[in-house]
Amino acid sequence: MSAPATDFVPPMPTPAWRPPTALGGLLRARRDVLSIFPADAYRRQVMTTRLPGRLILVANTPEVVRDVFVTKHAIYQRKSRFLEDALRPVIGGSSFIAWGDDWTAKRAAISPPIHPSGIAQFHPWYLQAAEETVEDFARAEGPVDVAAAFATGITRVLLLSVFGPYVAREEAAIIAETFTAYQDAAEVVDLFGLLGLPDMLGWLTRRRAGHLARALRGRVARLLDATGPDGGTPLLAALRASLSGEALLDEVVMFLLAGSEGAAITLTWTAMLAAMHPATADRMAEELPAAPPAFADLPGFTFTRAVIQESMRLYPPVAVFARQALKPDRIRRWDVREGDIVLAVPWLLHRHEQLWEAPHAFRPERFLGDAPRQRPRFAYLPFGIGPRICAGAAFGMAEVSVFAAILFRRFRFALAPGFTPRPNCRLALRPKGGMRLVITPR
Repeated sequence: MSAPATDFVPPMPTPAWRPPTALGGLLRARRDVLSIFPADAYRRQVMTTRLPGRLILVANTPEVVRDVFVTKHAIYQRKSRFLEDALRPVIGGSSFIAWGDDWTAKRAAISPPIHPSGIAQFHPWYLQAAEETVEDFARAEGPVDVAAAFATGITRVLLLSVFGPYVAREEAAIIAETFTAYQDAAEVVDLFGLLGLPDMLGWLTRRRAGHLARALRGRVARLLDATGPDGGTPLLAALRASLSGEALLDEVVMFLLAGSEGAAITLTWTAMLAAMHPATADRMAEELPAAPPAFADLPGFTFTRAVIQESMRLYPPVAVFARQALKPDRIRRWDVREGDIVLAVPWLLHRHEQLWEAPHAFRPERFLGDAPRQRPRFAYLPFGIGPRICAGAAFGMAEVSVFAAILFRRFRFALAPGFTPRPNCRLALRPKGGMRLVITPR
């Protein structure tokens, strides 16, 4: 259904009228996964591409998503090989890419410290990092790349949560900048592997990405060493009770990077929406308190939370979930062999024409009142699917809510002159070239 003239439709890639060829799609996906989806991808239920010796299938309806990623979790629990290869240099064998019994053990180690029942203990760190971001914005002259600023601010939250108040503030910026550089360098689509060819050029990419990965891991390893075996926070103590050595380093790096990525990206797109739709920004500011919010205040910010949720619908931080089949299966009329790739694509599901009215329009009201309960359960996947849903979802929503409560109450945002936001999906859905906004006090 098309949007009324009064609807605000924020930036998105213009879909092609016909799908690319298999090779053409792979070449384009190396630069931006979103660019390969044609117009009919926003209404199809299942899509397939057959490569030499491999099938790629997109599950694009809630029923198929539930069947594959929940009912058949045992078959599709493993991340795709190209995602494993892209992330392993940074996060090692952490729970993010582990599978089977290894994933079960590591998930059991990381989940209790960030269980929703204990999130209030992190609230002081949310406030501190948000206030530091306020200071940075207040000192800024000219347009600010808020994508970089939020990546730094949210990484600061994670560092404080793991290492405590004595970790240097500049560590957050260095880690965030290095991870951004790593994402730009990493190969996110294994073109040669998918075509069944030897990788003749991959060493060029791996060399650059490997240098950045070693720098990241080395920096976090030094922070762990500096805290000593009894230092840090209760969260770090809980991790140390179950993990040690490289396994501990893997999970801490994963927590810092994966934990900061989704929240920072959500804040970035939410700030863009506030910049492009001032009426929404004003309504949020009216709802939010002048003083820093208490943790108990957060559930009361219903409209602000709806804006955040709509931002994650339009711009899901992880726009594609890719898994490889561990054994043969059948999905509707397609035979899936071991090693074939099955995708769920929140970018498509969140904009599916059969699931959402005016799917590309910005309407926070979709998340107010009873509206969320009227949608199919697996039409909205901001934090993943099934048993592998993000363990830090409650942590992430709380920190985003605190940052939003402080920043959107105190500042107005506007697009920098001449700047056009461009969604770009590689490992995550970031704005290409950053998000340059002009920030002024309210």
